[in-house]
Amino acid sequence: MYEDGVDGDTLREVLTQACKRIDLGAAVMPKALFYPDVDELPLDGEGSSALREGVAPEDLVPTSTMRSNRYSRTLHHEFNALVVEHHLKWAPLCVAEPGPLPDGTPCQRLGKYDFHHADAIVDWGIRHGMKIKGHVLCWHVTSPNSILETMPSEEVEEQLRRHIFTTMGHFRGRIKVWDVVNEALAPDGSLADNIYLRKIGPSYIEMCFRWAHEADPDATLLYNDNKVEAMGGPNKA
Repeated sequence: MYEDGVDGDTLREVLTQACKRIDLGAAVMPKALFYPDVDELPLDGEGSSALREGVAPEDLVPTSTMRSNRYSRTLHHEFNALVVEHHLKWAPLCVAEPGPLPDGTPCQRLGKYDFHHADAIVDWGIRHGMKIKGHVLCWHVTSPNSILETMPSEEVEEQLRRHIFTTMGHFRGRIKVWDVVNEALAPDGSLADNIYLRKIGPSYIEMCFRWAHEADPDATLLYNDNKVEAMGGPNKA
């Protein structure tokens, strides 16, 4: 039964009746998960302004005693798995999310990782018995391309390897399924022209999977893509 009194099994309850495990997941952002519903916020004040604009305060430390909102209750009741929507991608982890350096200059350091928001989502999912999928270790769209473009091929390869080991090592034992490479195919079935293909070559895909397995031998490793099956290229066969 739903919290509003409506009869019927939740999706999560239906899944438990299947003959084999089925994971039904949702992509999650921290603001939707942790902050009050809009109709519960005051109409004025600095706190409400920040929340309405989608700002994720750095002092967010979710606990099991935090008040839930409608989104988090629906996620818990209807789904048995989740994906961190944005905050596990390379550029958000190392460029966008950490913010400016103390002197006000933009952060351009590939080694400055900020797992603050990703940790909060992952730990919430684990507390609620949900399966977590890490998304994504290598995707040219959300890589720090402006920095990688200035590096020689050997350095790009080393930075990619380092990123995979750093990210998977941080979540080892908590995230057991990873999208290793994302959208490496063009619509015609060929390899997409991206920074990794240009700098490293086609072997970058295999390299990523090898590094991911070394970083966490127990993890399930996936290749993720979309749209290509419906296109008319050679991949359609």
